[in-house]
Amino acid sequence: MFSAAQLRVFLRALVNIDPYTFDDVAEHLAANDENNQQTYEEILLSTIDGLPDDKLTGFALRLVFIGHTDIPRESEIDFLTEAEAAFAPPQPKKTATKKAKATTPIKAAQKAAAKKTTAKKQVAA
Repeated sequence: MFSAAQLRVFLRALVNIDPYTFDDVAEHLAANDENNQQTYEEILLSTIDGLPDDKLTGFALRLVFIGHTDIPRESEIDFLTEAEAAFAPPQPKKTATKKAKATTPIKAAQKAAAKKTTAKKQVAA
């Protein structure tokens, strides 16, 4: 497993190989600033440098899978489906369990009051 510093160096090297591969990610990151004069490479590198350590893995996955957003053809591998199976937490199965109904404090108080009333009637008789 990479340390945060190692992963940061790896991502910087990956972006420098061909920054145009990640145009979509860079455009998304720069979408909020229309006056941004940075190149795609500069946008990506500054983002990598500014990310908290715990966000680096998610950013790496985003970079890698951004090119696989199209529906794969019949002979192609569906990387997004594989990624979902590997990275998405499994959804808990909903099972029909019967829970015993817990008496609410109001119902419990009503039952206790009814017992006291019955006991008083028996004593009075």
